[in-house]
Amino acid sequence: MADPISEVTWMEHTAGLDALLQQGAKVTMHPLDQGMEAEVVKLALDQESYVLKIWNQSARPDIRLQYRLLEALSARGISVSRPLGWGLSPGGEQVLLTRYDGEALRKPDERAMTVLAGILSGIHNLCVEELGDIQIPAFTFREYFFPGAGEHEDITEALLPLLESITVRQERLIHGDFHPGNVLEDQGRYTVIDWTNGQLGDPRYELAWSVLLLRVYLSDRLAEVFLRAYLADSELPQEEQEAFEAFACLRWVLLKRSGGVPQGPEVLQRASRLIAGNRYLQGIAFKEFKTKHKNKGGDGMNLEAAFGQFPVLESDGLRLAKIEAHHLEGLFEIYNNDKVFEWCGIIPKHKKETVKNMIGHFERDFNKRSRIKWGIFAKAEPDRLLGIIEAMDFEVKVNKVTIGYYLAEACWGNGVATEAVQLLLGFLFREVNVNRIQAEVMPPNRASKQVLLKNGFRKEGLLRQASLWAGKGVVDLEMYGLLREEYGE
Repeated sequence: MADPISEVTWMEHTAGLDALLQQGAKVTMHPLDQGMEAEVVKLALDQESYVLKIWNQSARPDIRLQYRLLEALSARGISVSRPLGWGLSPGGEQVLLTRYDGEALRKPDERAMTVLAGILSGIHNLCVEELGDIQIPAFTFREYFFPGAGEHEDITEALLPLLESITVRQERLIHGDFHPGNVLEDQGRYTVIDWTNGQLGDPRYELAWSVLLLRVYLSDRLAEVFLRAYLADSELPQEEQEAFEAFACLRWVLLKRSGGVPQGPEVLQRASRLIAGNRYLQGIAFKEFKTKHKNKGGDGMNLEAAFGQFPVLESDGLRLAKIEAHHLEGLFEIYNNDKVFEWCGIIPKHKKETVKNMIGHFERDFNKRSRIKWGIFAKAEPDRLLGIIEAMDFEVKVNKVTIGYYLAEACWGNGVATEAVQLLLGFLFREVNVNRIQAEVMPPNRASKQVLLKNGFRKEGLLRQASLWAGKGVVDLEMYGLLREEYGE
């Protein structure tokens, strides 16, 4: 197209496009990374930039619907590209013109995850009736997201019981493929693009799909930030969350077999871990996943000692054990106290039902081999929950683990945290064969720093404005570390 704007037959457009057509100014074209279905061109005109998307491949989506949907969402403050018009090229291809919203999200971080979770929540909570007379499609869940699944016996074996066990509710607007690859960034502003799959669907599925992609292609840490931010004001029972995570895993496997997702050794390893940890998928023999967990040998981390079965640890005075449903009152007492989390990256929970659901989250994280969360109990009072201590971020290649802990207020200053950390160190160094254990502490948290120093940790430095902690924003962190060779000195 020599003059891409004027050569298009515009079917619907805004007054802004009329102004562009009337200006007659010279348009500069800059090709962008091409999608699988369309040619994408950046247009520069009078210090303003636009994106022209031309569907010249085999795909024939409803661009009229996309145009109207973007127009309605933009008018309601949702972070989408503002459309200027849609039409047909001289060759009859569908064309969509929108504002230019920046570059691809190159380095997703915790702030980005928090913002994106808020955007997705806003999309899901939008009242569909507010969008006017737009006829948003509602496809059959199985046929749309699992085309050809019937040709794969293992996928079908897992999919059919799932569909019978949970009701998919297609009543909310979903993007259909929400992940960082469909997000643009411009000076800290994030915009969700590519609404080809926009439809009435189940937000629980889209959340699970988004989290799975983050876990597989980015990291568990960023996925957890995204998930916590999305669920901050939402209730999602653990059973439903895990069921839709199973749907997401099955779709990923199906797309992998057709070459529809990026692949690689680490990607397969992460996906395998997620599948192995999902109770709805256990016992299904997926041909490409032969899960192997590295056993102790030489200097390798012994993950089986950590995750083979839940490890119960005991000292003279304490017992570190699994947090069960009957510990709810003690758990709620901890999470309901704002003082406990004054210097932690955790938001207090003031609803008992929310805390009840968290017990299932602890189980899920353990099954995924990503985190172990122990309850701290006194041997003399085995059912009284004194606090929580956890090990997370099991980085096998570096042989490194991060720990954290927090106590009920009534147990402060009694040496409980010091003894619990001492007990955990012995397990991680001797049984799991970890080489480095670290902890991050906010500078004002003197009590926590004393616990670490008493256990032989060394302060290694101050990380300025290093991390985004829930409820705290961007914070400074002091790093404390202990190596196996230093343990017991």
